[in-house]
Amino acid sequence: MKFKCACLTVWFCGAMAFAQVTGSGSPGYVAGWKTKTSLASSVIFQSGNQIGVGTKTPGAALDVESSSTTESAILGNNTATSGTPSGVTGIATFSAGVGLLGINNATNGGSGVLGISNATSGFANGVLGQTTSPGGFGVFGNFTATTGGSGVGGETSSPFGFGVIGINTSTSGLATGVLGTTSSNSGFGVQGDATATSGTTTGVFGQVRSATGIAGGFSNLSGQGLVLWGGSGTSNTTVFSVDASGNGFFAGNLSKGSGSFKIDHPLDPANKYLEHSFVESPDMMNIYNGVVLLDDKGVASVKMPDYFEALNSDYRYQLTAIGSPGPNLYVAEEISGNHFKIAGGKPGAKVSWQVTGIRQDAYAKAHRIKVEEDKPAQERGHYLHPELFGATEKDAVGANSYPARTPGTLSATAGSGAR
Repeated sequence: MKFKCACLTVWFCGAMAFAQVTGSGSPGYVAGWKTKTSLASSVIFQSGNQIGVGTKTPGAALDVESSSTTESAILGNNTATSGTPSGVTGIATFSAGVGLLGINNATNGGSGVLGISNATSGFANGVLGQTTSPGGFGVFGNFTATTGGSGVGGETSSPFGFGVIGINTSTSGLATGVLGTTSSNSGFGVQGDATATSGTTTGVFGQVRSATGIAGGFSNLSGQGLVLWGGSGTSNTTVFSVDASGNGFFAGNLSKGSGSFKIDHPLDPANKYLEHSFVESPDMMNIYNGVVLLDDKGVASVKMPDYFEALNSDYRYQLTAIGSPGPNLYVAEEISGNHFKIAGGKPGAKVSWQVTGIRQDAYAKAHRIKVEEDKPAQERGHYLHPELFGATEKDAVGANSYPARTPGTLSATAGSGAR
């Protein structure tokens, strides 16, 4: 039987009676069980087709907001021990949509999206972002504050791990594994910072396997300014630079096994090259030369540049008569006041002269080249060119400076984590 009254309905079935349900709530909130027999408003609010958790003004189909300084707004936890499960999956099919968007408005920490993988083996992902849009991003981080912070942060405690790894599996085109851009007029597109104060650390490391590949490439699209720059010390004093015209600057000594210039051959520039070796010397030597015409007394005064004596010392002279022998040619007066005098030749004769000097400027005095020096302890038994001495690449100087990296193998396997 059934009895009705103004406040409740109780059903009787034989001797069994169901308990009365009580409670109250606020309009718009989804009801939840406060006790076994009492309903009350939950934290879930419905506005039209939108659901809000922690907010009465949801801005999406599901809008979860939290002001907690210790808890996550959304936690996705998949405890499966096999397969390819996901903690949280976000999918968008609209061309301007976002598969997963996390926002944190806290001023003292927290995460917009936090992905944790507790797996101890395999290529488990804390966060996986994937897109098929030709102009999209698998993962996009946007930091809108005007000071501090990062768009994307990556961190690892593994000695062989990567804080951030970007993988592009395309086998053609200008595919990019990691792209860093900035709109700041004093910013960095990509910055690598190795904070350890000892060891063979590397701020940015690039490697290739192709015989025609480039481990590190730099381009200044303006056609001006610098293409490459290197600084030293906390004040970032410039130690080397290369500008957009190919001019190089080195603050210290530039050492090389050999040196030459290579140009298009003047007689056949389309089909040949021309190469010449540089002049080598154990001294910091400057070379000056020219041709002078002797006067009617067989004498000539040769003027050197105004800076000659300030720059050079320890002069050397060579004289060669042109057109006929000049056995009596000699340097009548050595360089003084940036001049020297030639005498003993035939009147009106041509003389080819050459003068060398050793640099004596302040920088040269402070940075004399060490013609012979012992190798430091860590380089002994190693060679700059081990193949010339019957040794292997393992015996090269600096061969152990960089840890072995195999991103090619990693990328091939890590790519299987995509879903």
